[in-house]
Amino acid sequence: MHLPILKRENRYKRSIISFGGINATSNYSPGELSDCIGITHSEFPFITQRKKSENIFSCISPTAAVQGASECVAAEDGFYYNRKKVGELSPGKKQLVAMGNRIIVFPDKMYYDTETGQFKSLSGEVSSSGAKVTFTKKSISVQTDFTETVKENNRIVFSKGMMITTYEKASTSGENLSLTGLNLKECGELQAGTIFKERCEKNQYRVVESINYLEEKEEYEIMNELVTVKKTAADLFSGFKEGDVIEIIGCVAIPENNCQATVLSVNGTSMSFDSEYFTEGTENGGISIRRKIPDFTSACSYENRLWGVEGNTIYASALGDITSFFTYKGVATDSFTVTSNSAGDFTACTSYGNSCFFFKENTCYKLYGNRPANFQLVESFGMGILKNDSDSIAVAGDKLIYKGNGGIYVCHGGSPERISDSLGNIKMENAVSGSNGKLYYISADTENGREEFIWDIEKNLWCKSGVSDVRGYASYGEKVYRLMKDGIEQITSETDNEANWSITMCPFDEGFYGTKNYSRLRIKAQLFEGAYIRTEIKEDDGNWRIVNTSYGDRKKYINIPCAVKSCHELRIRLSGKGRSVLETVTREFSVN
Repeated sequence: MHLPILKRENRYKRSIISFGGINATSNYSPGELSDCIGITHSEFPFITQRKKSENIFSCISPTAAVQGASECVAAEDGFYYNRKKVGELSPGKKQLVAMGNRIIVFPDKMYYDTETGQFKSLSGEVSSSGAKVTFTKKSISVQTDFTETVKENNRIVFSKGMMITTYEKASTSGENLSLTGLNLKECGELQAGTIFKERCEKNQYRVVESINYLEEKEEYEIMNELVTVKKTAADLFSGFKEGDVIEIIGCVAIPENNCQATVLSVNGTSMSFDSEYFTEGTENGGISIRRKIPDFTSACSYENRLWGVEGNTIYASALGDITSFFTYKGVATDSFTVTSNSAGDFTACTSYGNSCFFFKENTCYKLYGNRPANFQLVESFGMGILKNDSDSIAVAGDKLIYKGNGGIYVCHGGSPERISDSLGNIKMENAVSGSNGKLYYISADTENGREEFIWDIEKNLWCKSGVSDVRGYASYGEKVYRLMKDGIEQITSETDNEANWSITMCPFDEGFYGTKNYSRLRIKAQLFEGAYIRTEIKEDDGNWRIVNTSYGDRKKYINIPCAVKSCHELRIRLSGKGRSVLETVTREFSVN
């Protein structure tokens, strides 16, 4: 008698005990994620929720900040030092550079001295309005006392419907201010260039620069230039010094005197120059004189100098002097200028280690040395930075990380290594970044909107926090701060129990071709009070279906059983809210 042959059933068991990061490519490993939101790898090999953020300072649309023993913030509504407004800024994106006790703001070319409390212009611009200015071929002198107009940017708010007295023209005679062409307008009718005197002293008036309607408050925000007319003592030129390259504008009687000149010596009422720049004569109208400062699109500090890029040129200030960029005496404290030998403009710069890096869109230069005589600019490698990604640079310990032209790169002394391959073909634009030495945060515009990605530097894992609309970052030690629309928030070490989170695991084909019969699928997790976990699965090309939802009434361990249909490829998605810890995913199956 012949008995039937019994085939041994091929039963297998697979467990995920170490969760990976995002891997949006086809070359993934079990436990990696095809997508995620609102999580962190801080309890690796497990997965937990993102860290909580706390608002520490409210302001309008901050774009740059320096955190440390002191706090400096550049925002739409002004410049703040230790949460106190100390100056006005023009609208738009800013860059802050800390150098000693000074915080420099570009592109405004302003700086704040933390010791004196002064917020001043790098250019030191002065106006001779009301003074007679005499030119010789090699000098300028001004009368001993005169009336000048002092201008400063300002912000004023009016309630909707408020009537404002306006004027067509403002003029001065000596110390007297005269306004003519009186009109009465509703505040919403004000236009750029309109003159008005609301909330002014006797010797002041305002000129409208822009108007913005605040719908929620039913108010009009008027950005304006406040003009003050006053008698000034004879120290007009005291803010300039030997070696300054100055620019003169506003000459009407002798237009050719609107030029640049290098200062040889200065006293309060006169300046002499190193060459014959001028046509002799007198100007009775107002002229402006300012120190020439390059129009930096990116700047940094290195070797006690302020460095920056303008077009295809690199500038360094004189040693310790943030206002001097054109002093060339042949000494070690001189300014420094160099133009690169490749096409295109520089897009970013940063100091790193014992050198300074300068980026174009398709290349990078490295500068060595510590004084003009031995400064050396060398083309370093070919990974550049696009113009709108200049704020993606972060220094994490001994690593330089940035969003380059082609991905995100880390440089550790040698050639840069791309670390974003696992993110797949995702396109990032307008990137900003920050780091606490262990994590690299980068926020950028993607096809899904603005997203924040986090790279764990030690574990080499990527995840997404679910935080959007980050305008920038500031870092200090192990602390990272986000610049949001309504202020600055600090990322804490606490779990964000209010955050929604989700992970989608890469498909499981278990390493076998053919259909698998899953007899058991279990997910082990810690669930804390007030939290929940939802489990969804998808077999092959089917639809996602919910197979379990677990709620936490206290801290407990749960095993989530799931019924799975026979399939070739299994996908798992977990989501929830509140604190939970995902520990293992176990599958038991047989192969047909």
